[in-house]
Amino acid sequence: MDPDNLIARYDGVRARPDKRETLAPDRWESARTREQNETSWGVGALVETDAGVLLVRQGDKWFLPGGMHEHGETHAEGAAREVREETGVTVEITDLLAITEQTFVHAEDGREFAFRFATFRGEPTDTTLAANPGIEGETIDDVAWRETLPDNTFDRELVTRLRDLSSYAKRHHQPYAIGTCRQRAGAGA
Repeated sequence: MDPDNLIARYDGVRARPDKRETLAPDRWESARTREQNETSWGVGALVETDAGVLLVRQGDKWFLPGGMHEHGETHAEGAAREVREETGVTVEITDLLAITEQTFVHAEDGREFAFRFATFRGEPTDTTLAANPGIEGETIDDVAWRETLPDNTFDRELVTRLRDLSSYAKRHHQPYAIGTCRQRAGAGA
């Protein structure tokens, strides 16, 4: 699905312009193989409670829960599935918050492919964390409700901005739509 078509389904989406990252040949091939087997989209969700924001740790980085969008599911269904698989928390997806685009470049021959990630807002219907997070073959070292974002949070600036907007909407009793802050790819994030 084209990012503009997904953006059009929701009000108040933030989009970050295309970022480029050069990958070593083995990492590029691994990422490209995964992307070809799926939909070239990743999906995840910002999930918050009074206890904090839901994060998963893989290696030395914290992430919003998320992963590959699968054929036959909507992007929102994929985000809810990924949150449940990685954390044990069941969510209802309420809004599309951001679309980010990433172009991966092969370090030796310059080949490239684009990958997109849709971040939704998920309202938890159950906040119990899984004792063994993730699915078979997935390396999730920890899952936690964090009051503050660790310094080593992936895409920390975007997650911080989305949390700030969410907090503002709640304080002013407004629906969680950030249409007044809407930005399209190429316009900055």
